[in-house]
Amino acid sequence: MTDDSSVYPGTGTLVNLLDIRDRDELEDYERLLTTNRLETLPRRFAMTAIGYRQIHRYLFQDLYPWAGRYRTVNIAKGNDMFCLVPHIASQMDQRFAAIRAENGLKGLNRQNFANRSAEHVCELNAIHPFREGNGRTLRAFLVGMADKAGHRIDLGAIDPRAWNQASISSFRRAAYDDMERVILDILLA
Repeated sequence: MTDDSSVYPGTGTLVNLLDIRDRDELEDYERLLTTNRLETLPRRFAMTAIGYRQIHRYLFQDLYPWAGRYRTVNIAKGNDMFCLVPHIASQMDQRFAAIRAENGLKGLNRQNFANRSAEHVCELNAIHPFREGNGRTLRAFLVGMADKAGHRIDLGAIDPRAWNQASISSFRRAAYDDMERVILDILLA
Protein backbone atom coordinates (compact mmCIF):
# COMPACT_ATOMS: atom_id res chain seq x y z
CA MET A 1 0.00 0.00 0.00
CA THR A 2 3.02 2.28 -0.20
CA ASP A 3 2.46 3.04 -3.89
CA ASP A 4 -1.12 4.28 -3.57
CA SER A 5 -1.96 6.78 -6.30
CA SER A 6 -5.37 7.36 -4.72
CA VAL A 7 -3.83 9.48 -1.94
CA TYR A 8 -1.84 12.71 -2.12
CA PRO A 9 1.88 11.91 -1.74
CA GLY A 10 3.02 12.01 1.86
CA THR A 11 -0.53 12.12 3.20
CA GLY A 12 -3.38 9.75 3.93
CA THR A 13 -5.82 12.08 2.19
CA LEU A 14 -7.58 10.71 -0.84
CA VAL A 15 -7.07 12.51 -4.14
CA ASN A 16 -10.28 14.43 -4.76
CA LEU A 17 -11.85 16.74 -7.30
CA LEU A 18 -11.92 19.61 -4.80
CA ASP A 19 -8.17 19.27 -4.17
CA ILE A 20 -8.75 19.20 -0.41
CA ARG A 21 -5.53 18.05 1.23
CA ASP A 22 -6.73 18.00 4.84
CA ARG A 23 -8.26 14.64 5.80
CA ASP A 24 -10.76 16.07 8.33
CA GLU A 25 -11.93 18.75 5.93
CA LEU A 26 -12.36 16.16 3.19
CA GLU A 27 -14.38 13.91 5.51
CA ASP A 28 -16.68 16.84 6.34
CA TYR A 29 -17.28 17.65 2.66
CA GLU A 30 -17.65 13.98 1.84
CA ARG A 31 -20.30 13.51 4.52
CA LEU A 32 -22.21 16.60 3.38
CA LEU A 33 -22.11 15.79 -0.33
CA THR A 34 -22.96 12.11 0.02
CA THR A 35 -25.80 12.83 2.46
CA ASN A 36 -27.33 15.11 -0.14
CA ARG A 37 -26.76 12.54 -2.87
CA LEU A 38 -28.34 9.76 -0.76
CA GLU A 39 -31.52 11.81 -0.51
CA THR A 40 -31.82 11.99 -4.30
CA LEU A 41 -30.52 8.53 -5.17
CA PRO A 42 -32.81 6.80 -7.67
CA ARG A 43 -34.17 3.63 -6.07
CA ARG A 44 -34.12 1.75 -9.36
CA PHE A 45 -30.86 0.29 -10.54
CA ALA A 46 -29.77 -2.97 -12.09
CA MET A 47 -29.16 -5.77 -9.58
CA THR A 48 -25.71 -6.31 -11.04
CA ALA A 49 -22.15 -5.40 -10.26
CA ILE A 50 -22.52 -2.59 -12.80
CA GLY A 51 -25.61 -1.30 -10.99
CA TYR A 52 -23.68 -1.38 -7.72
CA ARG A 53 -20.86 0.62 -9.28
CA GLN A 54 -23.44 3.12 -10.57
CA ILE A 55 -24.65 3.69 -7.00
CA HIS A 56 -21.09 4.45 -5.90
CA ARG A 57 -20.59 6.73 -8.89
CA TYR A 58 -23.78 8.63 -8.11
CA LEU A 59 -22.87 9.10 -4.44
CA PHE A 60 -19.24 10.11 -4.92
CA GLN A 61 -19.14 11.74 -8.37
CA ASP A 62 -18.64 15.21 -6.87
CA LEU A 63 -15.60 14.10 -4.89
CA TYR A 64 -13.50 11.41 -6.50
CA PRO A 65 -12.33 10.97 -10.08
CA TRP A 66 -12.46 7.18 -9.50
CA ALA A 67 -16.08 7.16 -8.28
CA GLY A 68 -17.79 4.02 -9.52
CA ARG A 69 -14.54 2.22 -10.30
CA TYR A 70 -13.13 -0.70 -8.40
CA ARG A 71 -10.12 0.04 -6.25
CA THR A 72 -6.65 -0.62 -7.60
CA VAL A 73 -4.87 -1.12 -4.27
CA ASN A 74 -5.29 -3.77 -1.61
CA ILE A 75 -6.76 -2.39 1.59
CA ALA A 76 -7.32 -3.61 5.11
CA LYS A 77 -8.99 -2.43 8.27
CA GLY A 78 -6.68 -3.29 11.13
CA ASN A 79 -5.55 -6.86 10.52
CA ASP A 80 -8.56 -7.67 8.34
CA MET A 81 -7.62 -7.69 4.65
CA PHE A 82 -10.45 -7.12 2.19
CA CYS A 83 -10.75 -8.94 -1.13
CA LEU A 84 -7.53 -8.70 -3.12
CA VAL A 85 -7.69 -6.45 -6.17
CA PRO A 86 -7.35 -9.23 -8.81
CA HIS A 87 -10.44 -10.97 -7.41
CA ILE A 88 -12.83 -8.03 -6.93
CA ALA A 89 -14.61 -8.22 -10.30
CA SER A 90 -15.15 -11.98 -10.18
CA GLN A 91 -16.30 -11.87 -6.55
CA MET A 92 -18.77 -9.08 -7.36
CA ASP A 93 -20.11 -11.05 -10.33
CA GLN A 94 -20.51 -14.15 -8.14
CA ARG A 95 -22.31 -12.23 -5.41
CA PHE A 96 -24.76 -10.68 -7.84
CA ALA A 97 -25.34 -14.05 -9.50
CA ALA A 98 -26.29 -15.35 -6.04
CA ILE A 99 -28.68 -12.42 -5.51
CA ARG A 100 -30.28 -13.01 -8.93
CA ALA A 101 -30.56 -16.74 -8.16
CA GLU A 102 -32.72 -15.71 -5.20
CA ASN A 103 -34.86 -13.50 -7.44
CA GLY A 104 -33.48 -10.37 -5.79
CA LEU A 105 -35.09 -11.55 -2.52
CA LYS A 106 -38.56 -10.78 -3.87
CA GLY A 107 -41.47 -12.47 -2.16
CA LEU A 108 -39.68 -13.03 1.15
CA ASN A 109 -41.36 -12.11 4.40
CA ARG A 110 -39.70 -9.59 6.69
CA GLN A 111 -37.68 -12.14 8.68
CA ASN A 112 -36.47 -14.05 5.64
CA PHE A 113 -35.59 -10.84 3.81
CA ALA A 114 -33.48 -9.72 6.79
CA ASN A 115 -31.81 -13.12 6.91
CA ARG A 116 -30.91 -13.32 3.23
CA SER A 117 -30.03 -9.66 2.76
CA ALA A 118 -27.69 -9.88 5.78
CA GLU A 119 -25.57 -12.46 3.99
CA HIS A 120 -25.38 -10.42 0.80
CA VAL A 121 -24.60 -7.20 2.68
CA CYS A 122 -21.84 -8.87 4.69
CA GLU A 123 -20.27 -10.53 1.67
CA LEU A 124 -20.31 -7.29 -0.32
CA ASN A 125 -18.66 -5.63 2.64
CA ALA A 126 -15.94 -8.31 2.68
CA ILE A 127 -15.26 -7.64 -0.99
CA HIS A 128 -15.03 -3.89 -0.27
CA PRO A 129 -14.73 -3.05 -3.97
CA PHE A 130 -14.07 0.68 -3.64
CA ARG A 131 -11.19 2.69 -2.20
CA GLU A 132 -13.65 4.67 -0.07
CA GLY A 133 -17.42 4.81 0.38
CA ASN A 134 -18.17 1.11 0.66
CA GLY A 135 -20.48 1.45 3.66
CA ARG A 136 -22.60 4.23 2.19
CA THR A 137 -22.83 2.42 -1.13
CA LEU A 138 -23.82 -0.76 0.67
CA ARG A 139 -26.55 0.95 2.70
CA ALA A 140 -27.93 2.64 -0.44
CA PHE A 141 -27.90 -0.73 -2.19
CA LEU A 142 -29.77 -2.32 0.72
CA VAL A 143 -32.48 0.33 0.48
CA GLY A 144 -32.85 -0.31 -3.26
CA MET A 145 -32.82 -4.08 -2.88
CA ALA A 146 -35.45 -3.86 -0.16
CA ASP A 147 -37.58 -1.57 -2.30
CA LYS A 148 -37.44 -3.98 -5.24
CA ALA A 149 -38.30 -6.87 -2.93
CA GLY A 150 -41.34 -5.07 -1.53
CA HIS A 151 -39.82 -3.90 1.76
CA ARG A 152 -38.86 -0.50 3.11
CA ILE A 153 -35.74 0.44 5.03
CA ASP A 154 -35.36 3.40 7.37
CA LEU A 155 -31.69 4.34 6.98
CA GLY A 156 -32.06 6.98 9.66
CA ALA A 157 -32.77 4.23 12.19
CA ILE A 158 -29.41 2.53 11.68
CA ASP A 159 -27.28 2.37 14.79
CA PRO A 160 -23.85 3.02 13.22
CA ARG A 161 -22.01 1.15 15.97
CA ALA A 162 -24.26 -1.89 15.62
CA TRP A 163 -23.82 -1.83 11.80
CA ASN A 164 -20.04 -1.62 12.10
CA GLN A 165 -19.89 -4.31 14.77
CA ALA A 166 -22.10 -6.60 12.69
CA SER A 167 -19.83 -6.02 9.68
CA ILE A 168 -16.73 -6.88 11.71
CA SER A 169 -18.39 -9.87 13.33
CA SER A 170 -19.53 -11.33 10.02
CA PHE A 171 -16.10 -10.78 8.51
CA ARG A 172 -14.35 -12.61 11.30
CA ARG A 173 -16.92 -15.33 12.04
CA ALA A 174 -18.53 -15.78 8.61
CA ALA A 175 -21.88 -15.54 10.40
CA TYR A 176 -24.61 -13.07 9.52
CA ASP A 177 -26.85 -13.13 12.61
CA ASP A 178 -25.68 -9.76 13.97
CA MET A 179 -26.33 -8.04 10.63
CA GLU A 180 -29.69 -9.79 10.38
CA ARG A 181 -30.70 -8.17 13.68
CA VAL A 182 -29.49 -4.75 12.48
CA ILE A 183 -31.53 -5.09 9.29
CA LEU A 184 -34.62 -6.26 11.20
CA ASP A 185 -34.36 -3.13 13.34
CA ILE A 186 -34.47 -0.84 10.29
CA LEU A 187 -37.06 -2.75 8.23
CA LEU A 188 -40.36 -0.94 8.33
CA ALA A 189 -43.49 -3.00 8.87
